[in-house]
Amino acid sequence: MVEAPAQPPSPPSPPMVPRWHGDGLPARSIRFALTVMAPITAGMLVGVDIWLIYAMVTCILAFTLDTGGPALHRLGWMAGAGLVVLAGTGIGTLAAGHTPLIVIAFALVGGFYALVESIHPSAAAAARFMCLTLAVGALYAPLQPGDVPVVAAFVLYAWAVSMAWDAVTGTWRPSTAPAPAMVYARIRATHRERWVFATAVAIAVPLAFLTSLALGLHRPYWALIAIVLVLRADALSSRRMMEQTLGGTLLGVVAALAFGYALPFHAALLVGMALAALIRWPAQQLHGALGMAALTAFIILLLELVAGSVGGASHDILERLVDVMVGCVFAVVALLLDRLGQALLRRLYPRRP
Repeated sequence: MVEAPAQPPSPPSPPMVPRWHGDGLPARSIRFALTVMAPITAGMLVGVDIWLIYAMVTCILAFTLDTGGPALHRLGWMAGAGLVVLAGTGIGTLAAGHTPLIVIAFALVGGFYALVESIHPSAAAAARFMCLTLAVGALYAPLQPGDVPVVAAFVLYAWAVSMAWDAVTGTWRPSTAPAPAMVYARIRATHRERWVFATAVAIAVPLAFLTSLALGLHRPYWALIAIVLVLRADALSSRRMMEQTLGGTLLGVVAALAFGYALPFHAALLVGMALAALIRWPAQQLHGALGMAALTAFIILLLELVAGSVGGASHDILERLVDVMVGCVFAVVALLLDRLGQALLRRLYPRRP
């Protein structure tokens, strides 16, 4: 009687890691809330002013560029957030008051976003925030010398939250930063297509800005942010992002208005913002529109907090809806221009069989 061969021993099961460790969904949600609520809390203590915009943008981008890894490596990437904020607002400040210069700057930054959009999420996020900060510096809050230490301080704060979280949970997150060789290979393989897409976006972004000005919108940069938020080199992905952005923005506005009318107190609005920040990533995982709704609710509650009431923020809330729609319209314009350009490119450079 022949014995059956012995089965190899099963590999040991990986140790169970609590979901709040590493970069899991609960961990990401809590770290995001801890990071973005700090400027709001500081503003309530020392007074809300223009510096709060710089602090908020810096914290959100620094959180986004937190690629994990060793302490100095992580700090380098998160410091990149501060450089983006200062560079974008600095260029915008230089162009402020000169519409032709602002249009050219928006075209260049929009084209830059299109060039790097599909390389890596970190590159796309940095380019989106470059568009935002350029608009802030040119149209809303020109960079002042006192804003530089604010940006540096909140970069360090976001990095401290990142490091402290790993230390407390006992799990050191590995680096997810892109390898330079991979970035170069992607750019080289698709450089012609990228330049066509960049040209289309560089045309659409200034057109959206000029349209917002013609409509008399108070915050035209929201339309520009909507464009780079929804635009992808892939048309189907862009369409999906537009649907999620429009639906999520409307849902977030309704939720924030209901919350603001039901609990019109500063403390309640702060709690509402904290809840919106906490559910941002879980909602995003359920559906992109829900994630956008949570982010929109956070912004609308911030507007209500700064304005002092729902009524005081109502004009900006309505404009946000209009700006998002304008941005989506010109995202479609960019996609149509890109389609024409790509067709011309295929005629000029037919693929070899």
